[in-house]
Amino acid sequence: MTKASLLHELQHEMYIALQPSPVHGIGVFALCGIPKGCRNIFSKDTGEWIRVGFEDVASLPEHSRNYIETYYLYDETHYFIPAQGCKVMDMASYLNHSATPNIISIEEGKYFETLRDICKGEELLVDYGSIADVVGYEK
Repeated sequence: MTKASLLHELQHEMYIALQPSPVHGIGVFALCGIPKGCRNIFSKDTGEWIRVGFEDVASLPEHSRNYIETYYLYDETHYFIPAQGCKVMDMASYLNHSATPNIISIEEGKYFETLRDICKGEELLVDYGSIADVVGYEK
């Protein structure tokens, strides 16, 4: 990213911050109003996801297992971990689940899109089940 693109992002695309969540732990919250249909909420080009089975995670050291269980999305049998590894963290990893989400995952997990206008201070929530349906991953 260049200085000019960074300043543009800060001026026009700085929508979210992490805060304590009443839903669970830490969540993603709107710093300002976010319009319906907005797609540039999170980092761009965060890459693919690696699908890791529960049994593989269970065999990891406790601190690694706790990290994965806390920060990564999952379905009935697998966690989805960023292909770039666990040392770079996108705020999307802090999204909490809701059966009535206000954002959705689109284009094979490359973007999230707001389903409606989101108010300043509101937590962004996603249906975890819908992410597993569209996320691109390595087997």
